[in-house]
Amino acid sequence: MEYKLIELASKMGVDYCDLRLDKGEGSDLEVKNGEVKKAVPGKGAGLGVRVLYKGAWGFSCTNRLEWDSMKAVLETAVALAKSASNVVLEKVQLAEVKSVQDKVIKKPAENPLDISLETKHQLLTDMDKSIRDYPEILTVTTGYSDGVKHSHFLNTEGTDLEVSTTYIVAQANLIAKKDSTLLGFRMRAGGVGGYEIFKTDDPIEKGVEAAKVAVQMLDAKASPSGRLPLVADPELTGVFVHEAIGHAVEADHIVTHESILEGRIGEKIADEKVTIIDDPTIEGSFGYYPYDDEGIPAQRKVLIENGVLKNYILNRETAYKLNMEPNGGARAESYNVKPLIRMSNTVILGAGEQKGLEFEELIEDIKHGIYAKGTRGGEVNPTRGSFQFNAQEAYLIENGEVTKPLRDVSLSGFILETLNQIDGLGKNHQMGSPGYCGKGQMVPVGDGGPFTRINEVMIGGGE
Repeated sequence: MEYKLIELASKMGVDYCDLRLDKGEGSDLEVKNGEVKKAVPGKGAGLGVRVLYKGAWGFSCTNRLEWDSMKAVLETAVALAKSASNVVLEKVQLAEVKSVQDKVIKKPAENPLDISLETKHQLLTDMDKSIRDYPEILTVTTGYSDGVKHSHFLNTEGTDLEVSTTYIVAQANLIAKKDSTLLGFRMRAGGVGGYEIFKTDDPIEKGVEAAKVAVQMLDAKASPSGRLPLVADPELTGVFVHEAIGHAVEADHIVTHESILEGRIGEKIADEKVTIIDDPTIEGSFGYYPYDDEGIPAQRKVLIENGVLKNYILNRETAYKLNMEPNGGARAESYNVKPLIRMSNTVILGAGEQKGLEFEELIEDIKHGIYAKGTRGGEVNPTRGSFQFNAQEAYLIENGEVTKPLRDVSLSGFILETLNQIDGLGKNHQMGSPGYCGKGQMVPVGDGGPFTRINEVMIGGGE
């Protein structure tokens, strides 16, 4: 019926139409302190239709997939676009692209749909029990989710794509307590693929390690404050790259004048050691996809190369405005929302065998500094170019050695200044834990990097 619908759209005089028909199946489970809170299998399906008429968008959706409902959705989207075309101030135009016909079916080695809810519940129970073996652990909440999504994309330009992918995630959020000190910690394992992922990314092992570190952090001292050298692990490096750089190169921020990187393509904005990519083609990564939600082939985007800004993350609309080539950056959380410009897997590359440094070399010249790992979250302002992050785990560096643990470590500064303060990178990058990025919609993302030394950054911690 979707072919019949796209043919009807062509006959209705619209300039462009696309549709996304999504079907999904999966499960969600949660265990808190040994007690099952949720164990829900589920299925869902729906259709989203987007129409462009005389420079204005119209969008409508439904979870009813009989013909009358699908036809009504198209008619609503067309009516909305026609109405908006009378009042819209800036007419939308799309960059030209070639039509694509393809089918990508990613079959996991162990389909999670074939794994019983009892087995998945047992995984969370084992995680919970292993973490609570530490008496200092006050509460533990473990969660599991999986899903198989099949998406059919069609547009009036002839693109016809079918994509099927599987994802799996297990996570734990725990609180440790000693005397009056409370400390939260979190971990996550998983990716795009099946149950086989847990053979190499074991959530039980990661949960135990999280508990061990959380207990250790209970005795941590307050961090020194001020401008200090900092070495970030791959996890924190990846979060910094995602938040501070990735959002600033999303082209919707560029065209609305909300990014410090507007108009700076070709400029040196970072130390020459720094090369940053956004790459949805990394197999198994949580930000993987073969085509974006405008039907554009996914591609490795070099955002910064040897310190020079090279590219933005684009959809077809912003590509036209900026006179650039679309690069597959449009993503939608589900069929019932329009695609937005989003990151995928955002990574700062390692410096390689010749120029890269071992961890010991990164810290050997630091007399008084910080080694920080992971993140508890933070905030970024792409317009002002500022950021602030809280490390999940941190240690003092004294005379070239990692010494005592530190609590409440935060780092803040300005994006461009910090990019130019990077003066050492490890040889190879690593991907961090799977994550989700919120921008009105939640989409799965990955990030990563090497061990990274920043010559000087503002540290806060309360000392």
